[in-house]
Amino acid sequence: TKLILLDSLLQEMSALRQLTVVTSGPGQLLSKAVSLVQHLNRLADAGPGRTKVFLTLKPSLQSQLSPGTVNMWSKATSLLYCGVSPGIDLTIGLSSGPGGVDVSEHQVVQLTDLPAQQESNCSAQPDNGLGKIYSHVVLGGTFDRIHAGHKILLTTALLRCTKRLTIGVTGHLLLKNKTLPELITPVEERIAGVKEFVNQVREDVECNAVEIQEPFGPAIVLPELECIVGSEETGRGCLAINAKRKELGMNELDILLIELVQDIGRQQEFEEEKVSSSTGRVRLLGTRLKESQKSWDRSVGPYLIGLTGGSASGKSSVGRRMAGLGFGVVDCDKLGHEAYTPGAVAYQQIVEEFGQQVVAQDGSIDRAALGGIVFSEKRRLEKLNQIVWPEISRMAGERAQELWAGGCEVVVLDAAVLLEAGWEQQCHEVWVCVVPRTEAVSRIVERDGKTKEQAERRIDSQLGNQERVDRASTVLCTLWDPSQTQLQVERAVNRLKGELNI
Repeated sequence: TKLILLDSLLQEMSALRQLTVVTSGPGQLLSKAVSLVQHLNRLADAGPGRTKVFLTLKPSLQSQLSPGTVNMWSKATSLLYCGVSPGIDLTIGLSSGPGGVDVSEHQVVQLTDLPAQQESNCSAQPDNGLGKIYSHVVLGGTFDRIHAGHKILLTTALLRCTKRLTIGVTGHLLLKNKTLPELITPVEERIAGVKEFVNQVREDVECNAVEIQEPFGPAIVLPELECIVGSEETGRGCLAINAKRKELGMNELDILLIELVQDIGRQQEFEEEKVSSSTGRVRLLGTRLKESQKSWDRSVGPYLIGLTGGSASGKSSVGRRMAGLGFGVVDCDKLGHEAYTPGAVAYQQIVEEFGQQVVAQDGSIDRAALGGIVFSEKRRLEKLNQIVWPEISRMAGERAQELWAGGCEVVVLDAAVLLEAGWEQQCHEVWVCVVPRTEAVSRIVERDGKTKEQAERRIDSQLGNQERVDRASTVLCTLWDPSQTQLQVERAVNRLKGELNI
């Protein structure tokens, strides 16, 4: 069974629609903005993915731009960006059309043909009325999966810039406190995305996009800068940049702040009210991030999902939820205990390798004695794993086949050491559970009675969240209310059932 393409791939493959809007100026565009948004929203295609629309003006916006009109143009473009539905991926070009990109459909709209309606209440517009245009402008941000808020910020800067736009893109050292940092795209991809957007919107302005590993970035390095553009929540940071520039003998920057864009597609109470990359990452939970690792022949065995996660990640609770939705579940951690019982294949090998000192009076393996040996010497631990892990893998395979024979077409291998043991190689895909480090430490302290230091050492001895997520086709997070975890699991399970036609 071949899985469907990812939504992201569908979006990349979708054809681009171009819309040319004939307007006499920003005043007319503002008066017709609501009607134009409604027209844009009707362009949305049915099915998965978003409809890409490239909008230009005739005459071009750039040819109509001046210090006297720049604020109105900023307001007009912001109204369009925050008004379109989530199904529309809108880009507004300030000059010509999308160069080098195939256009599936080109429409021309006369604004005079659209009815004038009450102005939208979108608040994403400059709030300090700087009617100026500069040679050098700077701004910064994470720019993870560019959304409407990013586009408004970048477009506001491009409207006021004639020579070079410098963009500081947040590096990994500054991302630790972000929501679901493991799902943030690599900085190289984010920089490339920013450059692509800037070049599409205004090709005559040089884009100087660079990675930053400290809060100030290029804003305190380049003396030629004249203006900094930011969102209202970064106002204090902009003031700090000016204080630093003054200290270094540079000119202070004009500060242009944009109000936050309200998220009209907000789905959950815990999501941010503004359009944000954090909310975008939350909405990735339970979705497909990668294709399956191999094809599935349903006539010979089950579709295998490897479910893993660090200590206190909520992995076991997710496994129970998957079982409740009809998937078979093999608890590999429990099989590990069975591998140590007398008569098991691994039992005799353990005794031969570590001696009678690890055998308890009742004949079972003395786990405490064995632990004292293997955890004091990495080589001995590796030897134990070489004995036990293949046996657990064999037992898990047998249990999975039994569940399949009993009617379970999808079986989950619930295993803390799935990736360390290499068991993902027998799976069709890997699902990973994550929680922030601080949450995992808190849970271990409360659940297991460990000290904070002991909990941290346990977590540090395991694979990190990022290492796991990098190998996952689906990611789940149990940080919030259990009902939110259930929604994620249902989304993932129902999606897979649809893909596999079961």
